[in-house]
Amino acid sequence: MAGMQMMTAATIGGALIFGMALALLGQLKSAVARREPASFVGPIRRWLLALHVALIPLVLLSGVLLDMYGARPILVAGSVMLSVALVGLSLRPTYPHALAAVLLAGFGASALGTASSVLMPRAFFVAEETSAALNLGYVFIALGAMLTPVLTDILLDKIELRRTLAVFALLALTPAILAVFPSGGHGQFVEQRGNPAAIFDEPAFWVTALVLFVYVPLEASISTWTFALLTERGQDERTAAALMYGFWGGFLASRLLAALFLHVNYLTEWWDRLLIVALPLLAAVLLGNLTGAEERDRPRAGLILLGLLLGPVLPTLLGLIFRAAPEEKGTTFGLAFASGSLGSLLLAQLNTPLLVGRHPLSALRLPIFLALLVAAAALVLGLML
Repeated sequence: MAGMQMMTAATIGGALIFGMALALLGQLKSAVARREPASFVGPIRRWLLALHVALIPLVLLSGVLLDMYGARPILVAGSVMLSVALVGLSLRPTYPHALAAVLLAGFGASALGTASSVLMPRAFFVAEETSAALNLGYVFIALGAMLTPVLTDILLDKIELRRTLAVFALLALTPAILAVFPSGGHGQFVEQRGNPAAIFDEPAFWVTALVLFVYVPLEASISTWTFALLTERGQDERTAAALMYGFWGGFLASRLLAALFLHVNYLTEWWDRLLIVALPLLAAVLLGNLTGAEERDRPRAGLILLGLLLGPVLPTLLGLIFRAAPEEKGTTFGLAFASGSLGSLLLAQLNTPLLVGRHPLSALRLPIFLALLVAAAALVLGLML
């Protein structure tokens, strides 16, 4: 029992730090731009672009290694790599060394995300309740991502950027400490190892990859263009940022509710297939209403409802495909996450120049189209499964 509790604690720690890492690396550019010389901002932009490109093979490699060696060593290695990388960034090295540190941070974050996601069905509920377990586990990822900007601003006001990164480097070691020193029951961390190549023969996986290819850019585009819509409607940036927390709060609440309902069988097994189709479709309808809205206050309630609709989609989708490939969860997650990262990267590169200067209401048509694509691809996946 103690070993199981430590595995659960390590899984939660890995999820929190994974969310922290994603938010922290995303904030690095703006933090440096505010506090560092202009000559240092250009390299930061290049580092982050390199990180987005590198995340695609890195997360795939993390998944393959997990299926080969088990979840516990990948969790520990990811925690240590992320901590070392943040220490390296805190020393403000030259450009080549800093680029290496950013890539190491990406590898560490990828390993943490992969290991914690694979462990969630073992850490929460029972192994068969993958969708419920992943919805609960992804609450902690979202929580880590939400709390990091607040903590970063507090630390940057009190101490300089280098010491802030050093504090986060210490926090990044938490999953490794919890995983290395469980009080008995080390075997709870041993995941059944499979053949990473077997996932390529699973047709449902490729449809899942297609869903994530358009879903991950959907989340990113909503975050970008709804913030622009709020500021265009007369909200100052601080108020608009606070309202965006309503969107992410809806994410947290809906994942908790989905986990609860799936766990207590209010939603039976086939309901998770319905969720991944119905929720994006309803989100497209809601985005259409926001696009046509003229009232200043309507986006506020719409954002919260939008978060409620989209929150369970990703973890429920991963839960479905984990059940389809129970022995290759690491490779499954790696390929799925890599597909989403590729879609987000390509969409940003192709569409940002086209949308520069466009009215936010016009730009919101892009996530509407993406939401419809997600619903269509998810319907195909549900029928296959």
